[in-house]
Amino acid sequence: MPVAVEKLDQNERAREKQASRDRDAARLKSGEVSRVQLASENNPFESMGLENFRIVSVGCRAVSSLK
Repeated sequence: MPVAVEKLDQNERAREKQASRDRDAARLKSGEVSRVQLASENNPFESMGLENFRIVSVGCRAVSSLK
């Protein structure tokens, strides 16, 4: 069964991203949010609780031995 594939309109995506940046800048300027709050909102990993995440190995080798 064929899979439907959507094509990304890069120009539209660029406009969406710029609009998001503009909203963020306006919220910062108005004092609605702090830089820390905004960084937290824009962090895709924030809700995953990765603040204590660390990589201990890659494959079968400890990360400390890869330095």
